[in-house]
This record gives sequence, structure tokens and C-alpha cells, in this order.
Amino acid sequence: MLFLFKESAIKLSVRTFLLRTSALFFCVFIFTSDCIAEVIKSDIDYKIVRGDYGDAIAGKLGLNWSYIASQNAMDYNAPLAVGQVLKVRFFRIVPEDRLDNGIIINIPDRTLYRFEKGRLKDYYFITVGRPAWPTPTGEFNVTAKAKDPVWRVPPSIQEEMEEEGKEVLEEVPPGPDNPLGKYWIQLSISGIGLHGTNAPESIYKFASHGCMRLMPEVAEFFYRDIAVGTKGRIIYRPVKLVRTDEGRVLIEVYRDFYKMGVNYQDEVMRLLSKFNAIRIVDWNKINEAIAKKDGIVRDVTK
Repeated sequence: MLFLFKESAIKLSVRTFLLRTSALFFCVFIFTSDCIAEVIKSDIDYKIVRGDYGDAIAGKLGLNWSYIASQNAMDYNAPLAVGQVLKVRFFRIVPEDRLDNGIIINIPDRTLYRFEKGRLKDYYFITVGRPAWPTPTGEFNVTAKAKDPVWRVPPSIQEEMEEEGKEVLEEVPPGPDNPLGKYWIQLSISGIGLHGTNAPESIYKFASHGCMRLMPEVAEFFYRDIAVGTKGRIIYRPVKLVRTDEGRVLIEVYRDFYKMGVNYQDEVMRLLSKFNAIRIVDWNKINEAIAKKDGIVRDVTK
């Protein structure tokens, strides 16, 4: 797959890692910033490869397929051709939660943000827990790493296997059938980790039993680059808002996937007060963002 990032509002530089997987070459782009990030902005040219389909592309780009299709004046179910180039403008507001050095994972936007010396170092799209198996929030440390892990199936998942009429497994050895993929990063939250996957089409979905999946090639890089002892925090922020240096107010709103009882109006007011922006926004635009909850970054300035 080929990504071409033309610009960024936060001066992101790009380091490219070529990883050979099967007969294909995959380009993994690791984003590193030279300043404190507020909004990530990239113009992307995505070249379709064999086996691509809408939801798989959405997982690679961290955007809903409906948005990608609309950006290219395509029907949602339009056929895709190998070599076809999709042009996408990507925006993402970096959460208000920051660490000087460490990881912030925001469940609603299914994105892992890594900070170094108070600046955004890179970010990755992930899979998080389905609503019935939610990913927990809270502080954590990276406690261990393993290559070619054995998946010791928790009793709760064994019970689910039995209820669904599947073969009940106690453990799964390393290999293509292992849902942990080739790399496991253990967190201090009991039973929770970051790992690769044997189902890359699930990335950017609410599809796991609570752990967080990374694209296989991203998991390999992250496994090698992350240190044991790294601190982090998992948060649940379905509303993100920022006032830019140019005075524009941007908002990004997601559904309350875990039904946490989010009061969207209260959360918007809290953020507007924080940025001293109550008097400069168009409430019709804000209400549209709240109503749609589609994760699209909108300018809500008057």
C-alpha cells in the first residue's frame, strides 16, 4: 500500500519503514512532530492494492469508509480497482490529555498517541474492546514484551467459545491462527495488552475482548521501539475540541460507544470554557456535530 502525505498543520516529518510481508511491500509511516500538536492534518494519496476493500482501507487510514468514499465522489459500495488512487484529507484533534513522555490511548477515536518531551512523537490506529468487552480506562505502565506469544485463553473467553458452539481452546501457540499476532506488549492493567493481529481488517473497530490490536507491521515497529516501563493512560473522550493559533474552533465528536452516559452539551461547554471560545462559535454547527457523532473534524467558528 502506498501513502503520500503532502502536508501537515503540525509540521509532521515522516520516517518510512519498508517491511516485506508475503509477496507485498507495506509502507509504514511513523509520524513525528517538531512542535506541540493540536491538530494533525494530512493530505493522503492512497493507492489500492489487491485485496483492499472499504472497511480495510478505513482501518489503515483511521477514517470511516463513508467519509473516504464521499471525499472521492464515490458511492459507498462502488467497486475498487487495483492501482486506483484515493485522495483523502485527514484531520485528527490530539486529545487534551498529554504526557511529557508516554502513551495516551483514546477509546472513541481508536487512536494511540505517543508523546516524547511533551510533543507528539507518533500515532497509530488500533482496535479496542467491543461494547460487551470494553477496554478499561486508567493509568498503566508497559511491564513486558514478547515475540511469538502463546495466547492463554482466559476462562471468560472459553465460556464465550462454548456458548457460541466453537471449539473451546485453553491456549493457542504462535502462528497464523494466533489472534495476538507476532508481538505482545503487556500493560500493568490486568489481562490487557497491545498486540498484533491475524485479522488486520479489524483495525479501527470495536472488535476485541478488551485488548488493543495494532496492524501487524505497526506492531513489529512498536514492539522494537517501545521501552518496558513506558507510562500511559487509557481515556474515554468522545468529544475533542481545540482553538487553533489562528483563532478557529474545531470539534470532533464520536458516539458514546460504551454507553457511559456522556452529556455532550456539558462536555462541549467545558471545553469551550477551557479555550475561552464560548462567544466565537456557531451553535448550529456544534449541534450538527453532536447530532452526527461521526468523528469528522468540523470548524464551528462563527
